[in-house]
This record gives sequence, structure tokens and C-alpha cells, in this order.
Amino acid sequence: MTEKFDAVVVGAGPAGVTAAYAMASSKMNVAIIERGEYPGSKNVIGGVLYTKTLNDLMPGFWKEAPLERRVIEHSYCLMGKHEHTLLTHRSARRSDPPNGYTILRSKFDRWYARKAQDLGATLVTKTNVTELLRQDGKIAGVRTDRGDLFADVVIVAEGANTMLCEKAGLNEKRPPNEMAIAVKEVVSLPSERIRERFGLEEDEGAAIEYLGEPFGGLVGFGFVYTNRESISVGFGALISRMVGEKIKPYDLMERFKAEPSVERFLRDGQVKEYQAHMIPEAGYTGMPRLFTDGALVAGDSAMLANPLTGEGADLAILSGRLAGQVATHAHGVSDYSSSTLSEYQRLLLNSFALKDMKKQSGLLRYIEENLEIMSAYPGAFNSALEEWFKVDGSTRSEKIKRIRRIVTSKRKVTRILRDAYTFGRKLM
Repeated sequence: MTEKFDAVVVGAGPAGVTAAYAMASSKMNVAIIERGEYPGSKNVIGGVLYTKTLNDLMPGFWKEAPLERRVIEHSYCLMGKHEHTLLTHRSARRSDPPNGYTILRSKFDRWYARKAQDLGATLVTKTNVTELLRQDGKIAGVRTDRGDLFADVVIVAEGANTMLCEKAGLNEKRPPNEMAIAVKEVVSLPSERIRERFGLEEDEGAAIEYLGEPFGGLVGFGFVYTNRESISVGFGALISRMVGEKIKPYDLMERFKAEPSVERFLRDGQVKEYQAHMIPEAGYTGMPRLFTDGALVAGDSAMLANPLTGEGADLAILSGRLAGQVATHAHGVSDYSSSTLSEYQRLLLNSFALKDMKKQSGLLRYIEENLEIMSAYPGAFNSALEEWFKVDGSTRSEKIKRIRRIVTSKRKVTRILRDAYTFGRKLM
């Protein structure tokens, strides 16, 4: 198989398909190479897809896409040793488009890839790209286990395992403290039982993120998201801490699922899928070079994920859209040099996504260096509320003094002030 295309996209995830869609919309001859049996077969998301970035490219997509539930409720669950506190925001107000939907990638990615195919993109599945080809000092295509494909521009969206970028010298292999493992199970439950347990109507959905005791010693969090007839449950945690604490992903998953605040949602459900996947956590400072002569890097390959907000798929779509637009311009002027393709990095750096990531850079490292944060604050919050609601003959002023002692026993005042300053500076 030796062919020539205007563009080759490596990876049929949200970033790659978005880039292909954008280029095919402008009549470019595009090939998408996917190593899985079909788009979405090897991808993991918890997951919520926030609609803004994709709706900018494909207005009204949410009216026909295979989405699960419209998320009307977002919660944080702070877990202690024997108790938990749920902080919930709920809004049934409808917007056009809705803010976000839960999705199952095996359904969504196949639909999305077909939209690019409808515009003329060629999808090649069950094919591994082994290296980027060079001619006259520029990237000129890809080598696969089925032959070579040549192209004027290559968009690398291979995911967090950045083998191609490393071989091409665009980045170095990421250390374990800059990569996380995401583990997810899809637990089947009847729709009416999901609605009953979460207090939802027919098309409404909920998203819960869990912090606290089960993740003590780790930098990580758990999640529960509602689908139409299933629940996505899982966690993400830094690989370096998992190895350091000698914790196996399966064991942590079972421990997390057994937590009362989680088990009550999963009770009587049947596990239908189990997936594990690497996700990038290097953040802004760990981003690779995003362009070179003849190539652009997008999605997880570009380290585009925000662990603090849970954004990933929408950032991949944003980067894919910008990469596709810049590649289309390069095609129009027949110039695929770095000077032309560098516009992609400029646009990305000026986007909301990169501005957030830049401001928050270093915060994950701060948490890793102060691991007690992961259990101290959820524990203090739970203990403080337990004291507040207990009726034991004490006055409220006495209870406030006890609560102050509880909080400072979990984390010293000087460290609380330092934490508040650090988080405030990074998030506000």
C-alpha cells in the first residue's frame, strides 16, 4: 500500500477526526489511520463531552450524535474513612447547545468518524503507524505495517503514548510522574433504576467526582457518570504514585467501588466493559513541540488534558479543529513549512484551554509534593460537619472551637494558608 494524500491523520480519536473533518470540509484528500478495529475501540473517557468546541465546528451536532445523557448535575464527593460529603450543583435550565453530555466513545467515535468519511475522508483501521517518513528534511508521510502513505502534511493524534513524536524528535518520553492511568468500567443498569438512584428525568444525567480517603497517598480522583442504560465508574491517578505505593489498578478500582458513596449507585449492576488507558498530566510545561516542517501534533499527543477540570475530549477537539484549519491554509498556499504551520501553536496558545493550562501549571506538582492534601481536607471537612450537626448539649461557639481544632489537627495553619495562597493564585 503506497499512496499519496493531501493529509494523513494518525489516530481516529476526537482530535484526529476533528482535524480530518475540518480538512475534508475544504475538499482536501485526507486519510485517517486508526490502529483499533474501529474508532473508539481503544479509547477511554469517563466521560463528559462539553459541547462548545465541537458545536463551533459542527453546529447542532448534539441533535443527531449518539450521546447518552444531558448533564444537569455536577457534584464533588469528599470521602472520609467512615463518611462522605456531597457538594452538588443542579440546573435543569435548557440551553442551545446544552453544556455537556455523557458519552460512550465506542458509539460516539464511530459516528464522528463517519461524518468525516461523508465529506470524503478515507478511514483505514487495524493499521499501525510505525514511524513518520522524511524527505528533504521534512515530514512527508507515515510508514505503517501495511505500507507507506505519503502526504503534504501529517497530523499526529496518536494519543498519550507518543511513540511517533519521540521517534521524530518532537518530544521526549514522558516520566511516570507526568502520566496517569485511567481505569474505567461500564456497569449495566436499567434506565429506570438509574433515574431513581440519581433523581433524574428521562434524558437527564449526573457527573460525580470523588476525592479523599481511597486515594490517600496518590494524586488521583474517582468518577461516576450516568449513561442511558449504564454507569461509567473509574479513576485516574499518577503512575509514579501508583508504583511508589505498590497499588494495582484493579485493587484500587475494587476498593473504590466498595465505598458506600459509590456502591449504592452500582448495586445489582453487571460489568460490561473494563478499560485502562494512559492520559497525559504533564500540563503546559510538558507540552511537546506542536509543529515541524510537514507535521502538527494534536490532542493527548500534545499533552492537552486538564486534570483539574476533567476536560480532555473537548480540548482534543479544539486542537484538532485548529490543526485542520492551519493545514487547510497551508494546502491553499502550498507551503507546509514550519513558518506556516507555526500558526497552529499561536492559535492554540491564545485559546481558553491553553490560557487555563498555563495559569494552572505547577499545581499538580505542588499536590504531589504535599500528598496529605488528598486526604486531609476531605477528612477535615467531613469531621467538621459531623461535629456541627451533632446535638450533644454543646453551644455553637463551643462547637466552632472544636471544629477549629479538628481542622488544624489535619493540616497545620501555616500549611493551610500556603495551600490557600497557591490554589488561589493558580485558579483565580
